[in-house]
Amino acid sequence: MDARIVTSKTLFAIAQGTHKVLRLYYHKEKWSSIYPTLVKLAQLYMDCYESSPSSLHGQLGLYSQNLGYNTNLVMNQNVLVCMACHHLNFSRAVTEELLLASFADYLCVARESDQLAAGKKLDAQQDKLWKVRHQLAVQILSDGQTPNLQCLRVLSRLSNYDNKLVSSIPQRFNDHASLIVAIAHRIASLITPTYRQNSMALDRAIKLLYGKLNYTFALKVLSAIAGAFVKHPAGMLCEIKGEVGFLVIQSSSEKIIAVVEQGQTKKLAKANRRFQFHCSLTTTTDANLLYNIWDRAAEPVVQPFGSEHSHLLATVKALSHSQFQSIRALEKLICEFESVSSAVQIAAKQYNRENLKAASVRHSLAMVGLDAAGLLAQRVLLEQIITNHKLPFTEDVVHKYGIISQIIALYVGESYGEQFERLLSPFAAVIVFLVTKQGVEIQHATALHSREYSEELVSIANLFGIRAIAKEKYLDFNQQYFERSILHKAMLESETLNKSQINAQCRLFIFIKLIALKVISPNFVLTAWQKQLVDDVLAESRFVTAQKFDLALLETGFYSSIA
Repeated sequence: MDARIVTSKTLFAIAQGTHKVLRLYYHKEKWSSIYPTLVKLAQLYMDCYESSPSSLHGQLGLYSQNLGYNTNLVMNQNVLVCMACHHLNFSRAVTEELLLASFADYLCVARESDQLAAGKKLDAQQDKLWKVRHQLAVQILSDGQTPNLQCLRVLSRLSNYDNKLVSSIPQRFNDHASLIVAIAHRIASLITPTYRQNSMALDRAIKLLYGKLNYTFALKVLSAIAGAFVKHPAGMLCEIKGEVGFLVIQSSSEKIIAVVEQGQTKKLAKANRRFQFHCSLTTTTDANLLYNIWDRAAEPVVQPFGSEHSHLLATVKALSHSQFQSIRALEKLICEFESVSSAVQIAAKQYNRENLKAASVRHSLAMVGLDAAGLLAQRVLLEQIITNHKLPFTEDVVHKYGIISQIIALYVGESYGEQFERLLSPFAAVIVFLVTKQGVEIQHATALHSREYSEELVSIANLFGIRAIAKEKYLDFNQQYFERSILHKAMLESETLNKSQINAQCRLFIFIKLIALKVISPNFVLTAWQKQLVDDVLAESRFVTAQKFDLALLETGFYSSIA
């Protein structure tokens, strides 16, 4: 779609595409086309939202009788996912995975869903299908020569999380990605009418859930959806000269309102006075109201989904591949980014005994010294990506990264400087990989394994609730950005080699991962091999014994964010 401009054709393609893809399950010969169709539609939703959020928000106030209950429900659910992700500044990649999970929610039961909405009972076969719909959708997508989909894990939790949302007992959600889709589903179910249930107004549905939930991130998602709608309040109704008005677009200077009679568009009107708007549902078959009115009104400038930070990664690559002969050359490379320059000055305070902020970036780098300055600059760039690449668990990722940083600082002690940067920069790099390539998989709890008799090494991914790092993608990532770095190669090997193959540098990285797991997870117990590795590393350090190191750990006042 050129320039991602929404048109009547775009909205029509979204509606018809959603309707058709939900029925591909009933034609087994077309299963292989489900995944590429879902991806194309997810991208279409995002393109449309970036160009004209009002056109999608307006769909929440419409019920297309041509499409039926299930398609209206899934469209509403997808729009709500877009609203939450866009307002929370998630990237297109993260949003796409959540949209795929949202689509797949009813992928195998479109007919059954319509039947239930019409007040008809399911037979035994249909009832069985309904109960296993998520597992079946996972199987179909997995078997359809589909790439490693993060959305499958989200999909497998939806039923459980949907039930948790209406539980009378306070709930904890370890997977925020699944929680976002579950919230979108719950709101969509409330605002989409069935034979037995009238449509609930969008604002009332959000307030209802907000009043029932006390989980912080769930309230954050609901606030994001509400904030997105307040910013682009399309689809609400008002009275205009004795007739029903349907809000199309509201800008700072004027409102564009469609005058509607019995679900049909009569005309468009412009006004700059105040109206008493209210959320309500308009049932219609009118193509003008559903699709055509949106390309007759200019949308105020909107922001795209969150950045992928490719510009920062390009500089990281330059830092990894260059040998700097002077502080001036290094300064020139990083001063392109104002936020990075400020962060470098703050990070360099650790190298100043008086802990004072340096007068300039050059002064900061000079305090650090040329040998460590390049690594510090690279580390700060990577930290910018970790902090700014918004995910369902960004705060948790930053917290755990901070613990790793403190463990390294404790271990290096008085030799703080190049040794600290040599250890922390590779950790920052692998965490950047996880947040950019496996971000939807990140969970609150750690992923613990029983490895007593396994050759497999502990992974940094386990700290973030991921069972295994995507090794092939990680190899490509390392080759692209850190091909010449011995340190990052050692970190790569600490993730991919067997226990019998690792060298001293790998052992040090594994040691830090193990200590981080001990701090973060109260249930983590070292295996015999891991305990021996910790003892061996500490025997060559200033601590000498694990007991002295554990005492020093306690004195640092670490805490785990996992209750």
